[in-house]
Amino acid sequence: MPNSLPILEAEHPAAARCLSPLGRRAEIPLGIPQQAAQAAACERQATIGQITTGAGVPLTLPAIAEHFADLDPRAALLYAPTAGLRPLRELWRARLVGVDTSLPLVTNGMSQGLSLCADLFGCPEHPLVLADPYWDNYETIWHMRTGAPMRDFPFFDGARGFNLAGLSRRLDELTGPASLVLNFPNNPTGYTPTRAEAAAIVARVLRHPHPLVVICDDAYAGLTFDDDCMSGSLFTPLSAAADRERLLVCKVDGATKELVFFGGRVGFLTFGVGGAAGEALVDKAGAILRGTISSVNAPAQAAVLAALRDPRTPAQQEEVVGLLRRRYHALKAELDAAGLDALPFNSGCFALVRLGDHQEAQAVRLRLIREQSTGVIAVPSANALRVAFCSVEEADIPDLVRRIAAVVRS
Repeated sequence: MPNSLPILEAEHPAAARCLSPLGRRAEIPLGIPQQAAQAAACERQATIGQITTGAGVPLTLPAIAEHFADLDPRAALLYAPTAGLRPLRELWRARLVGVDTSLPLVTNGMSQGLSLCADLFGCPEHPLVLADPYWDNYETIWHMRTGAPMRDFPFFDGARGFNLAGLSRRLDELTGPASLVLNFPNNPTGYTPTRAEAAAIVARVLRHPHPLVVICDDAYAGLTFDDDCMSGSLFTPLSAAADRERLLVCKVDGATKELVFFGGRVGFLTFGVGGAAGEALVDKAGAILRGTISSVNAPAQAAVLAALRDPRTPAQQEEVVGLLRRRYHALKAELDAAGLDALPFNSGCFALVRLGDHQEAQAVRLRLIREQSTGVIAVPSANALRVAFCSVEEADIPDLVRRIAAVVRS
């Protein structure tokens, strides 16, 4: 297979400079999947070790196949290509408008999409900038696995909105290649920047003078409940204006929340550049995917593909958003009525209830289990409790807040 590093050096210098040692080495060899693809049109197929009729139809046991009766058996019951089912990748890209991108790579959930970014660009010499509090798995994915230093800054500017000044200070400290994670709607805060904040973030990132990879973690895309929230993802405006000498933008998203398919583990990694550079980055990410899980679960990919083709899907998605919006408003009203100190939240699935200086988040969490039979997540860096309102019936929210208040106030 062609060496993709010279392509990136010529077509996208920022991506080439930001590659980790593993990212520089990653190349797809002329292995079994590639040789099989070259022979795809042949009359006789003796390439991939799949048990079939000989005409390409899988000989799956009926006890398994009957559970996938509504799916195309060739898509659902045979190995998926390393990069994922081509029609699925094309349909997922078609949802992105206004920017030239790579064809998305199908990943084993969004965690693997983020992990591939860390493998490609993370190393001890390439720090990761991110807002704190943050999803705890970022530390596992970047720092534990690649040794990338974590350069965090406070998420909020006091108790108001997004801390643009903190982001700017962290970027100012950088002198070489680095990565930046932007996760909106955010886990754990449940906050999405306003339109004005989003424009300021984009302007600041575009001014950054050193090679930078921006990873837009769009796990909760579409779940915004306040009219002032930015619309869409920062991926689009950043990619559209990115200088290839300094900036590469990546988008990690998936069917987990957008299609409410948590167990499917179907995610996507899209690079904000098309053409040869986009293909080169997909090849590098695909080489690492091939070297770990080989390919993503085929039945789940086939189910997502069927859902994207189903004309009922948009209305069903809006029903879920409406349900979450009602829960959001109910929680907001109950927290206000109870006098609990919630950090700003306007989207996603979570709210943070801030504790007093005399309280410790883990201790309060354990008391809630023992005394109120109530489970929440402790966020020590914010000394707060993360409340997942996505998992609570609207009618049960008043009782949930009452239980939390009973412990927090005691």
